[in-house]
Amino acid sequence: MLRKIGNENMTEGLSTISHKVSNSNPSLRILCEEFLISRSHNSESTQKTYGRLIRNHIAPHYDSFNSVDAMTMSRLGHIIIMPILNKGMNSTASAAISLLIMIMNYATLAHEDVSFKNIRNLAKIVNMKKKDEYEIPQRAMVNKNIGKNIQYIFRVFSARHPKNKQVNNLLLLSFYLCLRQSEILSIKVKDINFKRHNLHIAKTKTIKKAGFDIPMCPILEELLVEIIASCPGNPDDYIFTNRNKGKLHTSTLECYLIKTELRGIQTAHGIRAIFSTWASRNNKDSLTSECVLTHKTWNRVQELYNRDLSSYLYNKRKKLMKEWITYVHDLIKTKDN
Repeated sequence: MLRKIGNENMTEGLSTISHKVSNSNPSLRILCEEFLISRSHNSESTQKTYGRLIRNHIAPHYDSFNSVDAMTMSRLGHIIIMPILNKGMNSTASAAISLLIMIMNYATLAHEDVSFKNIRNLAKIVNMKKKDEYEIPQRAMVNKNIGKNIQYIFRVFSARHPKNKQVNNLLLLSFYLCLRQSEILSIKVKDINFKRHNLHIAKTKTIKKAGFDIPMCPILEELLVEIIASCPGNPDDYIFTNRNKGKLHTSTLECYLIKTELRGIQTAHGIRAIFSTWASRNNKDSLTSECVLTHKTWNRVQELYNRDLSSYLYNKRKKLMKEWITYVHDLIKTKDN
């Protein structure tokens, strides 16, 4: 038996499908069908998103959930969500979790005898709780020859997205700067100072107030000039924009990587691991390489005595970054030839 829900649109949807429910222990298939009908008041794009998630990731497992009793958080997590995570599709897994929670909340409201325990624990079971980046090893191609790995990444990526100049530039800039995607996509035209050869990052994950200054070498400046040329032109504009001239989503590069043969072996954040591994194998100063990654690995006492730490070893970073950028540039140039 169905309960009435305060939302008129939801109530209308429930009345439409009430005749389909013949027992108090519905299957996941029935709940998904009812849920989609009850959400008919949503926008067309939202309905398509729900439908696509159900069709691609939930429907294939209908046979495993023929009753409410079978829909434990553990089984839902391991049967539906884990396969998505194993493919490296973290954002899709998060969306699927949110959708499952919505479906279960709907079922609890719509059916008198249906209830789920610890719905919110679904995210915990599949380890989708937000963790510090240091605790989650990001997939990165650091085995054997890093130079050949970098060439392979660019060759595969450009072959899959040959006409999308913006994402190719985003990939290259990600290698040059070794910053987090959120930090790269927050760069505005006004943050680039060609006269002082300096790029200013207003805020990073570890540096909130003072910002982070990056020394620019000629190769980096050449790339930034090319990127800015395609911008609307205002100082407050982001250097990477979407169709509406707004800021790109932080998962943009990740989504494009997933569409290539790099899926599951190289992530956008893993680019930083490639740099760190390269620096270690070439006996570069570990503290300087950590500063490039904006990792603060020293304590307050060390910073008090070593005054260069306040600028994150700017001069040392300048030399190291120039060497790294030249290395990547030469590899790509060799690949193109």
